[in-house]
Amino acid sequence: MAAFNFQEDPRGGVGMEVIAEDHFAMFNAAVTALCLFMWDQDTVQEQESIDISWYGFDIPTTVVGLLSEILYRMESGNLVFKRFETLSLEPVDDLDERHRRKQLKISGRAYGETLDLTRHRQRFPVQAVLLPRLKVEDVAEGVRLYCVLDA
Repeated sequence: MAAFNFQEDPRGGVGMEVIAEDHFAMFNAAVTALCLFMWDQDTVQEQESIDISWYGFDIPTTVVGLLSEILYRMESGNLVFKRFETLSLEPVDDLDERHRRKQLKISGRAYGETLDLTRHRQRFPVQAVLLPRLKVEDVAEGVRLYCVLDA
């Protein structure tokens, strides 16, 4: 079972800490924590699911990319999510002109529904997930993620 908490970051923004048993659980908990921070989850139902994939160069850039993609999908698709389920995390070496080094690909499914402002109450808006001060490290409990939300 993953745990997460939020605190004011001393250099600005809101610090989000996630501790999970492994990387899959960390990705799942990070999305869940982000959605909980943004929306009152008591009103969000899992009526729809959307497949989401993202690439990164390592675990930290992959988690920031995934969280940023979740923010984008909520904003552009007029959606609100409740949770994310990681289906795969795998190295890929489909190198192209733009990406000349191996990458990680995360694939998963986000669960939620279309945003309805008469039912869904926004708690705190988040503009971005910031790469500076991001840390992913092994700890006794498994894996710890710390990132800053521009909220």
